[in-house]
Amino acid sequence: MQATATKTNVKNHPDGGTWQEIAFAYTRNRWGVAVTERTTHRGATVFQIHRVSDKGQMLCLGTFNTEAEARTAANRLYFRDK
Repeated sequence: MQATATKTNVKNHPDGGTWQEIAFAYTRNRWGVAVTERTTHRGATVFQIHRVSDKGQMLCLGTFNTEAEARTAANRLYFRDK
């Protein structure tokens, strides 16, 4: 997956904690795949992959302990839709 964005500003998560986008890439269908770093309300840091609609809505598809695992899963999702 070729990242089109670098780390964004830290934002508040609706469930508590914070999150920031690490990487994002558009797919052929105008949707995208994003990797985010989330700090939970208890202080744990996890990495998540999301399907992102053309309107900016995000659907979490997986949670991982390391950034490398999340990027690997995001690459599979990106190349499946490419």
